[in-house]
Amino acid sequence: MGCVLLTLGGVLFTFYGKSLGPISHEHAAWSSFGSLLSGFFTLTGTVATIATLLFLNKQNQDQQKVTEAQISAMTFEQYINHRKLFMDRLLELQVTFENQLIFSNGEKLYRELFPNNRPTNLEFIVKPIQTEAVENLLGRLAGRLARLEEMLDKSHWKEDEVEDLVLLLLNVHGDLHFRWDGEAFDGDVFFFDKNTGINIYSVDEFLVRAKAIYNSLLFYTGNTQFEGLGKGVSRYVREALIKFFNGRHRLRDGVDVLKNIPGLEIMERLLFVTDELRGPDLNWIMEDTFRTLESAFESRKSVVRLRDDSYVNKLVNTGYQEANMAMLNIDKEDKNYPKLERCVEEMTNKLMRR
Repeated sequence: MGCVLLTLGGVLFTFYGKSLGPISHEHAAWSSFGSLLSGFFTLTGTVATIATLLFLNKQNQDQQKVTEAQISAMTFEQYINHRKLFMDRLLELQVTFENQLIFSNGEKLYRELFPNNRPTNLEFIVKPIQTEAVENLLGRLAGRLARLEEMLDKSHWKEDEVEDLVLLLLNVHGDLHFRWDGEAFDGDVFFFDKNTGINIYSVDEFLVRAKAIYNSLLFYTGNTQFEGLGKGVSRYVREALIKFFNGRHRLRDGVDVLKNIPGLEIMERLLFVTDELRGPDLNWIMEDTFRTLESAFESRKSVVRLRDDSYVNKLVNTGYQEANMAMLNIDKEDKNYPKLERCVEEMTNKLMRR
C-alpha cells in the first residue's frame, strides 16, 4: 500500500510540475501547491484508513475461523468424553448387579437419553418431558414408574388389570435397554423367548434394578433422584400374577413364564384353594397345608424348595390328612366339600406322580 501511495505522489508532482513550469516565486502559485498537497495527504490518509480497516477485518475473520475451529474441536472432544463416561457408568451398573444384566446397546440408550447430542453439539442437562405433544425417555420412564407405584397398592385385581401390570413391567424393561444374563429361575418372565429378569414371585427384585438404573440416568442428566417404589410388593400383586400365568393366559402369544418344577402349577392352584377353604369361623380348614404353600411361594428363592421331592411328599401327606379329616366332619352338601375333593385328587393323582 505504501508503494502505491508513493507512486501516486510521484505521478501527481510530475504532472503538476509539467503543467506549471519551474519553481515559482509567486505567492498564489505556492498557495495552489499547498492546496494540492493538502488534498493529496487527505486522500492518502483516507486510503490508509480504509486499507487498515480492511486488513483488521481480514485478520478478525481469520481469527473467527480459528476460534470456531477450536470450539468445534473442543465440542467434539467433550462429546467423545461424555459418551465414554456414560458407557463407563453403564459398566459400573452392570458390576453393581454382578453382571447379571448387560446393557447390550448402550449407544442406543445414549441417543434416546441425549437426542440433541452430536459431535457438533453437546447438552449435559436433559429434563424429563411428558406431554400429549412430546415425550422423552426420562419423561416416559417417570410416568411408567409412577403408574407402577400406584398399581402396586391394589389389593383386588381383575384379569385385564393384571395384563396391564405385566405390559407395564415389560415396557419399563424395554426402556432401560438391558439384557438379563442371570441364572434362570422358575417364575421368570420371557418376552419372545428372551428372559427379562422379571420374576412373578419376586417382582420387587426387578423394581430395585429398574429404580437404580433410572436414578443413575437422572443423576447423569442433572436431575433429582426418584424416591418412589419404596414400599415393596405385597402378596396381592404376587398372587395376582401367579393366577394370571396359571394355565393359558391372555399374553401367551409373546409372553411365557418359566415353570420347570414338576407339578408347579398344581401347587399354585392348591395355594388358592386351601386359602379359600374356610370354616364358619373363617379359619383355614387346611391351615398347615396353606401355610406351607404360602411360605413356598413367598419369593423366587423359596419356590426352589418345591424341587425337593421330600419337601413335596411331606406337603402332600399333610394336605391329604387335613383334607380327609375335614371331609369326615362336614356334609357332602357343604360348599367346601367339592374343594376338598379337588385337593385330594390333585395331591394324590397328580403331585404324587410328578
